[in-house]
Amino acid sequence: MSTQALEANPATELGRQNRTPIETLRIPERVTSAQAKLVYFYLDTRGTATVDELGTALRMPKLTLFSILQTLGEYDLVVRDGDAVSTA
Repeated sequence: MSTQALEANPATELGRQNRTPIETLRIPERVTSAQAKLVYFYLDTRGTATVDELGTALRMPKLTLFSILQTLGEYDLVVRDGDAVSTA
């Protein structure tokens, strides 16, 4: 494994400020599907993203993302602000 692969990514580090590693990895128990966990984890580490950004980064269709975000919203785990989505 190269040293470059071990270096921290500044974009993902931004969302981790003032958090311990345990807090960063904590995903609510009610999030059960692998795709929903991935979306929640991405938003939690990144801070905010649009559906287009999520689709590109996670390689998921928009239709799938809208369904996941609706469910996460019903659980009060994400909030929307215009086009942006973030964890609550």
